[in-house]
Amino acid sequence: MNLGMILDICPENISVSRWVQFTGSITWWVAKSPLASLMIGGMLMLSFLIISGLLMRGFILLGRGRSIKRVWSWGFPIAFLVSVSPLLIGEPLLTHFLPAYQGQTADAVVILGRGRSLQNSRVMAAAELMAMDRAPQVFVSGHGDAPFLANQLERVGIAPSKISGEACSRTTEQNAKYTAQQLMPSGVRSIILVSDPPHLLRSQLVFRSLGFDVIPYPSPLPQTLGLRYRRLLTMRETLGLVAYGVMGRYQPRPIHSMNPTAAQ
Repeated sequence: MNLGMILDICPENISVSRWVQFTGSITWWVAKSPLASLMIGGMLMLSFLIISGLLMRGFILLGRGRSIKRVWSWGFPIAFLVSVSPLLIGEPLLTHFLPAYQGQTADAVVILGRGRSLQNSRVMAAAELMAMDRAPQVFVSGHGDAPFLANQLERVGIAPSKISGEACSRTTEQNAKYTAQQLMPSGVRSIILVSDPPHLLRSQLVFRSLGFDVIPYPSPLPQTLGLRYRRLLTMRETLGLVAYGVMGRYQPRPIHSMNPTAAQ
């Protein structure tokens, strides 16, 4: 598969790009210091209590299928987890529910891009799986990451014919949808999903919602990552996990045609 060609024909969505940049900037600012995290957490707690009070008094009408229970189920965890240290509570919570890999095989290994500093660990994880014949092919996903990942996989000895991917996705939602649109028509249903431990829980839930049988396979965070960057990853995943739940992205759903708005 020509990853460069896929990148050239990606549907341009300025709103998604700007949203990713905005949320990244906010999360980076919050992650820089525990004081900022506590301040944002306090604001979220206050907002959550106010909204809950209005809901209970009937001042806000929710759409069909929504309820106060759903708001409490997703709203309280985000307010609480952000208001305390994400590394003390958020990181263990994000990784606790991931099952240990037990040598299962699958139709494909799927690697999710996550930035330059985490690319090498993902390549090595995928190379290990391919060397053990756990899947017949590797699929790389991520704008800015896919071409590099594909080239590195070739360098470590994986045949180009076994490597495919897409270089359009900028979010986890897009990772899942674009991967499904490329792999499912060829009969791929089970995948070994490779990403960093904090990201795997949300990724697994999203890919599963689109019909994949997902086997999570964590690629360890590099030892060289500083405390600030680890806090950033954990903070972003804690927020993302709850936000995706509120938006219903863990519920079973059909795969829509690739377009700029379907995978925001």
